[in-house]
Amino acid sequence: MSLSKEGKSIFIAILILNAIGTVMIYSASAVYADKYYDDSFYFLKRQCLYLFIGLIAMISVSMIDVNWIKKRSKVILLISGALLLTVFLPFLGKSSGGAQRWVSLFGFTFQPVEIVKIAVAIYFSDYLSRKLKLIQLGSFAVFVPPMIVLGSLFVFLILQPDLGSIVFLFLTSSILFFLSGIRIRYVVFAILAAIPAFVFAVIQAPYRVARVVSFLNPWADPQGSGFQIIQSFLSFGLGGVTGVGLGESVQKLFYLPQSYTDFIFSIVGEELGLLGTLSVLSVFVFLLIQGSKIVLRQEEPFRKLLSSAVVIMVSLQSIINMLVSIGMIPTKGLPLPFISYGGSSLICSMMAMGLLLAIDKQSQKEVNVVPVEDWIG
Repeated sequence: MSLSKEGKSIFIAILILNAIGTVMIYSASAVYADKYYDDSFYFLKRQCLYLFIGLIAMISVSMIDVNWIKKRSKVILLISGALLLTVFLPFLGKSSGGAQRWVSLFGFTFQPVEIVKIAVAIYFSDYLSRKLKLIQLGSFAVFVPPMIVLGSLFVFLILQPDLGSIVFLFLTSSILFFLSGIRIRYVVFAILAAIPAFVFAVIQAPYRVARVVSFLNPWADPQGSGFQIIQSFLSFGLGGVTGVGLGESVQKLFYLPQSYTDFIFSIVGEELGLLGTLSVLSVFVFLLIQGSKIVLRQEEPFRKLLSSAVVIMVSLQSIINMLVSIGMIPTKGLPLPFISYGGSSLICSMMAMGLLLAIDKQSQKEVNVVPVEDWIG
């Protein structure tokens, strides 16, 4: 079954974002890769491989029956939870910068939490779609099981530690709860209850406190905690309206840390200027609009919630990354979907979009079904 007009537009938008990302990753990483890997194409070649795998994954997932996914939501969640635990295995887990978030296999590393994000979206969409009547009656108890699931995952994530993913999953889940019809006071209560735990998680880790301080006043420690965000500001400032030119960034020359990963949007701003950043933003907005059209077309609860979850995840992660780059929120360590370097994020983002396209195909199939009375007589 073919895609709808919106589905085809989404597919094209994804290709455009990946094309931009591939070019910008090479531009931002070539000098670094040449110095530390003796190959200026090191990150480009790996990203192209990730993109190839991601495209296969997206197309493959788009061909799966959505009902098949729904029936196996619990299994998918359990498998993703098991993968999350593999980061602690001595022969598989890999640490970096004091964090134990990666699994290393055959020379490649990936973050299981990216798979967990998709699994949580599938499980919550299935669970909430089956409990809509209780939700409409105002039942609070119906939200206890998913909160237990989230709490268990949060324990594993805080041990890594990965507070950014915890915040992301909490926000995504809260929005899904709201869309399912939960009373707004329950959402507010959950947020208020989470604030003390979040504050405690921040203050018990000095580096998190430093992130908050650098967010409030990066110039208080320009050579320490405020260095990265100040360099990001300089990138946007140097870029101006039209940019310094593709490949001409100064900040990527070992000034801006993570210039080809979490802060690649800053390099876009420097090399392509305000026009470049607005162009990237416009593609993401277009993706949001077209995805929302697919969501609004769904009548079946599971498909409506799952398509909403996919649109929310990609849009929310994009917004958070961009806000971090311009200093509007503290550093979260979330990559820019389809643009930042990284196999886990790219492949799982493509798989998530494959779910959206599968839902689109399913709804198109139902629209194109000819009523029995029409073809009988």
